[in-house]
Amino acid sequence: MKNTRLGAMRRGFIKLGCLGPIIVIGLLWGGGQGVYTAVKNREPLKMSFKEYLDQRPSAEWVSLTGTQLNLLNSAYVKKAGSGEIDEVYIAVEPAGNREEIVAHVLLASKDKALIDLMTTTMNRVNAIKDPSAMTPELVASLYPVREVSGLMKFGIESSSKTREKLDKLDLYLTPDYIIISDGKKPDLIGSGTLLGIGVLGAFFLLRSSSKPAPAEPAPPPLPPIA
Repeated sequence: MKNTRLGAMRRGFIKLGCLGPIIVIGLLWGGGQGVYTAVKNREPLKMSFKEYLDQRPSAEWVSLTGTQLNLLNSAYVKKAGSGEIDEVYIAVEPAGNREEIVAHVLLASKDKALIDLMTTTMNRVNAIKDPSAMTPELVASLYPVREVSGLMKFGIESSSKTREKLDKLDLYLTPDYIIISDGKKPDLIGSGTLLGIGVLGAFFLLRSSSKPAPAEPAPPPLPPIA
């Protein structure tokens, strides 16, 4: 009995039917985009937030200084079932700003420390009944100053459903706002692996589709005429 890994993979793709091409396209798209991003962005583009807004460079991997987060201009996503906050989307602004401005950049983060900070601070603000309780320290906590570093979401990484949901919320955003994945870096090895699997899968799909269909068996001979 013989059974190679490649043969098993080929039969697996065939058994997936129409789902096979969809998986292969996803692997090729995701892997190709990841490789492109890693090759194009060998190092993060480091610049001030003001320079970034003025120049709007094409780099996908950025490290921005002179930035603060605006917890008053934010949203969150909860896990299905548990109800725990899984991810937050927070407007990025120039450090020191206290005016209500439209955000050009959103930071998407699953960092537990940032989620806890946002939850704790907003709970304190929402519990205030007397305006005098809004101390300078509490106001400052709504605008944590921190460097913003990560990958811009685009292509397969950008979910149209996520943007539609954000657009429906009462957030101050420009129409062409971008989303940066907090702390994410290009992954050449991982993306290259996905791309390689996609190419291999495409090869087997094309090979299986090019095989001629098996000939139909000949009908049985008619009985002799008496």
